[in-house]
Amino acid sequence: MKAGILREQIEIWEYTVSTSDYGDTTKTWTKSYTTRANVRYNSGNKVNQNDEVFYPRTRTFIVRYYVPVSEPNRIKYDSKFWQIESIAPDKFYNDKVIIATLVNE
Repeated sequence: MKAGILREQIEIWEYTVSTSDYGDTTKTWTKSYTTRANVRYNSGNKVNQNDEVFYPRTRTFIVRYYVPVSEPNRIKYDSKFWQIESIAPDKFYNDKVIIATLVNE
């Protein structure tokens, strides 16, 4: 992998569940890692979902092989959250190819 193509900064967020002293559970997304990535546009369209117009988009994020990321994580890029659909490690190029879809919040 060439270092010059990792132009964009992304954040890896993970879902955490914490329990208080009284037994209440709090579920939050917390930032766990920041790294550089090559971001590519895949697709986008217009969807009417529950009487709400939504524009789902798909991106490919290419990161270094050592970046600690898994499918339950989310990526924050360009002030938006992306749900990870798949991760394909590529040992030949020493990278991971991540396919993610925009989260409708």
